[in-house]
Amino acid sequence: MLASILLSLLLPVFAAAPVGEAQLREWYREPQWLNLGHYKDGLFGQPGQADGKAFYLSARGRADSYDELHQTILAFQKAAPPFEKNSPLCRFPARYYWLKTKIPDFTYDPVAECPEFRDFASKLGAKSVSLIFSSYFINTPASAFGHTFLRFNSASHREDNRDQAEILDYGINYAAGMDTANALVYAFKGIVGMYPGTFTAVPYYYKVREYNDFESRDLWEYKLRFTQSQMDLMVAHLWELGPTYFDYFYFTENCSYHILALLEVGDPTLKMTDALPSLYVIPIDTVRMVSRQSGFIQGRRYRPSVLSRLEARSAKLDDREVERLRSLVEHPETAQAIVKTIPDPKTQAGVLEAAVEAFDFLHAHDLVFKHDSTNPGRHELLVTRSEVDYIGDNPLPEPALGMWPDQGHGSQRWGMMAGYRKGQGANTTASMRFALHDLLDPLPGQPTFSEIIFAEVTGRLQQTDHRGWNKAYLDNLDFFRVSSFQPITHWQRAISWTARVGLRTVQDGACDQCLAGTIEVGAGATVAPKLSESFVSLLTKLETDYSDGFATHHRIAVGPEVWWRWVPSKKWSMLTIVGYKWSNYFEAPLFADQFFTRSVELRYHVDKDWSLAAKAQGYEKDHHAFSAGFYRYF
Repeated sequence: MLASILLSLLLPVFAAAPVGEAQLREWYREPQWLNLGHYKDGLFGQPGQADGKAFYLSARGRADSYDELHQTILAFQKAAPPFEKNSPLCRFPARYYWLKTKIPDFTYDPVAECPEFRDFASKLGAKSVSLIFSSYFINTPASAFGHTFLRFNSASHREDNRDQAEILDYGINYAAGMDTANALVYAFKGIVGMYPGTFTAVPYYYKVREYNDFESRDLWEYKLRFTQSQMDLMVAHLWELGPTYFDYFYFTENCSYHILALLEVGDPTLKMTDALPSLYVIPIDTVRMVSRQSGFIQGRRYRPSVLSRLEARSAKLDDREVERLRSLVEHPETAQAIVKTIPDPKTQAGVLEAAVEAFDFLHAHDLVFKHDSTNPGRHELLVTRSEVDYIGDNPLPEPALGMWPDQGHGSQRWGMMAGYRKGQGANTTASMRFALHDLLDPLPGQPTFSEIIFAEVTGRLQQTDHRGWNKAYLDNLDFFRVSSFQPITHWQRAISWTARVGLRTVQDGACDQCLAGTIEVGAGATVAPKLSESFVSLLTKLETDYSDGFATHHRIAVGPEVWWRWVPSKKWSMLTIVGYKWSNYFEAPLFADQFFTRSVELRYHVDKDWSLAAKAQGYEKDHHAFSAGFYRYF
C-alpha cells in the first residue's frame, strides 16, 4: 500500500520531465504543429485561424504558436488518470499523439483513457478516406461553385459498388451555420465572415439524400492514399475541432479550404493550402490540387443523381412509354398488374427501376422532409421490383477519366482578341476571368447547361486614327454573371434564367463609349434534343443602365431574346443570341426607342487549356463589329 502511494506521488514528477527551449524552438515551427493549431502566415505574423476561444490552451495561443505549444506540453505533463472529458488529454488527442512521438514520458493512449473520444473514433471507424465533390447547384448561392467534403470509409467496399455499403459510412462536412434563407443576406454575411463555420460528422446516406436526391447533384468520389496512423490522427483532430468554430468566409476560408487543411493534418507533406490563391478558393480547384499530388488518388467512383439516372433511362423511351411510367409512379398500387403484362424480366426490371427513380425525383422533398407520407408508395414499387428475377443494368456507367470535374478546363482564363468596328476602326482587347465557366467553354467536366462567371474584366485599345492605338476603354467588368438553361423534359419544367451585374462601355445610339453600370435579368424556357448539349432558349430580358453620358442618366430596356447553342462535337461550340428591345430614358413617350441586336461566337477547342474564338456582333442596321483571337485556361 505504501509503495502504491509513493508511486502515485512520484508519477507526476517523472511525467513532468522538462523540455528544453531549444526543442520547443524547433518543434513549434514544424508543419504538423502549425497544422494542428491552424496557424497560417499573415500580414501580422502567423495567427491561428480557429476563432473559438476553447481551441487554444494559452491566453496568447491564437497569436503565439510557441506559447501554445509550451502550455500544451505543460498541461499534458500535469495530466493524470482518471481523465475527465474536458481534460487536456481528452480534449486534444491529436496534439498528444503528435507529442508522443517526441516526448518518451507521454505514454497514455487517449482512446483507452477517454470514453467519449473512443466512442467517436469507433463510430467513424476510418479504414480509408474519400474526397467527395458535389457538382454545381446554381440555384443556391452557397453551392453555386460546388461543394467538397470527406467520407471516412469504415470497411472495404466492392469495386463494382453494388453492395452500396459506403452509404453507412460517415461524411465529414464543413459549412457555415446559416440563419437565413435570403440569398442576398447570406451572400453579404458569408463574404464578410459573419457566419460560424463548423465541422460535422453525419452518415453518408444523409448527404446522398441531400445532394443526390433532393438537389439532383452528381457526386464524384476520390479515394485518397493515407496510412492508418494518418487517418487516426485526422479523426483525433476532428474531435478537437468539434467544440470550436472558424469565421466562415465564402471566397477564402470556405468548405474546400478547411477540408484541405484537414487532409494536411493527416499528411503534413501535402502543403496544399499554401498554394491556394489568397483572394478566393473554388471547390473544383481544390479537387484539381488533390489530383495533382502524385499517387494521392487511389480510386474514383461516380454516383449519378436521381435526375441523371432518370434522364438516362427515359432517353430510351418514347412519349407513350413515359406516360405509362408516370401513371405507374402516380399509382404504385398498380405495379403488380402492369408488370404482369410485360413478358420479359429484363424489361420488367427496367420499368420498375425507372419508376423508382421517377418516384424519388418527383417526391424528393417529401422523401427528405416527410418520409412517412411517401414511404408506402415507394415501398410498393420496391417490393414489386424485388420479385423480378433479374439484376438491373447501371444506366450511367463510370465516366471516362476526361469527363471528371477535376479534368475539365481551369477556372481562370485570359484571352486576346483583334477586331474591327464599323465607323471606329481596328481594336484589340484583352480579358481576364477569375472563375469559372461560360456556355462556350470546353464542356467536359463542367455544368452542361449553366454558366457561372465571377470577376471577368475586358479592356480595349481602340484605334482613333490611322497612326496608332491611343484610346483605352473598359469594355466590360462583370462582378458576376450567372445563367441556367436547363431544358424542359418529361420530368422537369425548369425555368431558364440569367442575371448579370457589372459595368460596360455603351456603344450605341444612346451614347458612344460611355461607361455605364448595368443590371440584367431574364427568364424563359429552354428545349434541347435528348442527351444533347445543344439547346434553344427563349427569354424575356430586362436591362437597366446608369451613366452620366445618358441625357437622363437612367435607361431601361425590355424585350425578347433567343439563345441558340450548337455543340456538334467536343471540339466545336457556337452561341447565337438575337434580341429585340424597347428602351426608355424615363421620359415621354415611354419605350419610344427600339433596337435590334445580334451576335454569334464560334470557338474551336484545341484542348482543355486553349481555345480559338471568332465573334461577330451587330446593333441596328449599320453597327457591326468583328473579332478573332484565343483563350487560355489555367
